[in-house]
Amino acid sequence: MSCKLSIITINYNNKEGLIKTTDSVARQTWTDFEFIVIDGGSTDGGKELIENNHQINYWLSEKDSGVYNAMNKGIRKATGDYVIFMNSGDYFYDSTVLEKVQESFNSNIDILYGNSLFFNNRGYNKVIKPPKKLRFGFFYDDGINHQAAFIKRSLFYDYFFYNEDYKICADWEFFIILICLYNVSYKHIDEIICYYDFSGISADPKNRAMYDEEREITIQKYFSAFKDDLFLAKEARVKRIQQVLHIKKYPIAWRIFKWIISLFLIFLPKFKMKN
Repeated sequence: MSCKLSIITINYNNKEGLIKTTDSVARQTWTDFEFIVIDGGSTDGGKELIENNHQINYWLSEKDSGVYNAMNKGIRKATGDYVIFMNSGDYFYDSTVLEKVQESFNSNIDILYGNSLFFNNRGYNKVIKPPKKLRFGFFYDDGINHQAAFIKRSLFYDYFFYNEDYKICADWEFFIILICLYNVSYKHIDEIICYYDFSGISADPKNRAMYDEEREITIQKYFSAFKDDLFLAKEARVKRIQQVLHIKKYPIAWRIFKWIISLFLIFLPKFKMKN
């Protein structure tokens, strides 16, 4: 028997986006879920829309201290084995998304994550597919899309809820700490889960400094021992380094490449390995 799912939607004065989200939930062909909407006290008609949507199992409309405060409220009201956040303006890729992934809810996997179709109001439209193997280096530059992740609700109680001091990166912090520090289990589902509206606060260039600052706080607090290696990890993923690693797969080409490098080094100051 499949496990129950909690779909949590956070909304504040985004009635048009909320309509898209609630409609996509209503169209799902697999329906063993509860639907929770946490509204920040909307004044654009969104609250009235929520009141009249009988598919919503629980809703709340009141001022909050930020998006992660609202998400934590939703988690505390949820009863599902897994939770997914489909915030207003984001919506499921098609009506069969949950039907295609629901068998995975029977597993003991802590975090299930899929692909996303990123879009914005400037015409950006791209499918983002995260890797099957999640390494620390991946999280340093990137992360799992929140709207494409099914998270075991018990993780929040066993470890921690979202950091409400953060405005942008609390979900990224949650994933990097649980996966890279506590080694919780995860699995990639090769399906497009959602349309993700890439027009929000985290995508606004004006908030880049805040985004970097919050990530740096987490890295410094939990992963300071790895900081010296972060630059090397980033460099290892650039195209040229990947090309070198590709050459290394072929012994003859690799010997020729090393000979060329040695030739160049003759004319340069002596190379010293860093400690």
